[in-house]
Amino acid sequence: MSDKSSTGSPYAFYAFYTLYQSFHKSLPEVSFTDVCHKLYPSEEVDTTSSTSLFITWKKKSRGRGGNGDNYALRGCIGTFAKLPVVTGIEKYSLIAAFQDRRFPPITASEISHLKCSCNILQNFKTIYDGKGDIYDWEVGLHGIELVFKHPQTGSTCSATFLPEVIPEQGWDKKETFLNLIEKAGVYAYAKEVLDDYQNHFLKVIRYEGNKSSLSYAEFEDLMGELDEV
Repeated sequence: MSDKSSTGSPYAFYAFYTLYQSFHKSLPEVSFTDVCHKLYPSEEVDTTSSTSLFITWKKKSRGRGGNGDNYALRGCIGTFAKLPVVTGIEKYSLIAAFQDRRFPPITASEISHLKCSCNILQNFKTIYDGKGDIYDWEVGLHGIELVFKHPQTGSTCSATFLPEVIPEQGWDKKETFLNLIEKAGVYAYAKEVLDDYQNHFLKVIRYEGNKSSLSYAEFEDLMGELDEV
């Protein structure tokens, strides 16, 4: 059997498998350990580790003049809490698919049009908590979590962008913070909050991500390989 570690990762495959199995109840159960040993034998994975993670689903978009290679966001949810990796993937692959309030739940008919990404988050560092440099991070390397006070109500607001989102949107660091503030629902006061961040920002945390993605076609090929084992 050839090593398929160049295609996605055990994390992305298992997330895709979890959603797929939710629509195909009679599918033989496959464990995360099986996936690691049988499909990704050369990849070092601690199957007992705990981690923060985000699961993202995208759907193939065939817009006018498109070639079918473009994907649009279909759901993305995760957690900064450290969960056992298997528990986290099983839980958030389904939450991202069915409970992202921005989208209707994914249906079985969409499966063949999906791409799954699993981002394992690591190397968290608080760079501002009343002191420090809010710009001590690198676009393309770090994701950012922002916690701040609403300028009118004083309530605590928060938002995050994963590492890949910022370069995808073409934002610089200032634009990232403005968009974080708006993402938290504070649309009218974003510039005010950032211009006076010393009085509004409570915490800025940077982190890195280990992201892997898998299209349905790649998932299907790997399922065939798994059946052959």
